[in-house]
Amino acid sequence: MLMLRRALSNINDNFEQSLAGMFIALIGASLWLDRNYFFWPPELTSTMNDQRVDIFIFILGLGLLISALFDNPNKIIEIALFLVCGAAVSVLAITQLWHAFLGGQMRMAHTAIGDLIIFVLIMRAAYKS
Repeated sequence: MLMLRRALSNINDNFEQSLAGMFIALIGASLWLDRNYFFWPPELTSTMNDQRVDIFIFILGLGLLISALFDNPNKIIEIALFLVCGAAVSVLAITQLWHAFLGGQMRMAHTAIGDLIIFVLIMRAAYKS
């Protein structure tokens, strides 16, 4: 019971990081399940829909969440997670904006907005730590 209470307290203290980690893991899982999410440019679809990239994004999100649960025991790992997660979410947002504007699929702009919000959460968590 004490361990659960401590974990909930850590989630509360690292709320932005916990939220960003959870959503990055969910995005990774969603991309892993959708094998045809990225479609533009056509010559890069196999690379962008690669399961290894999706699993990597999932593991990044899980790592960020676990780091928040244990109150970031190692600051070097915490900083590395913030940097890599921020870069991954930024690349996703840029790719989705390419699809929206250059691929003619404005529905992708909505997910890019969500990714930018996650990026702001990561920056806020990094600033607070």
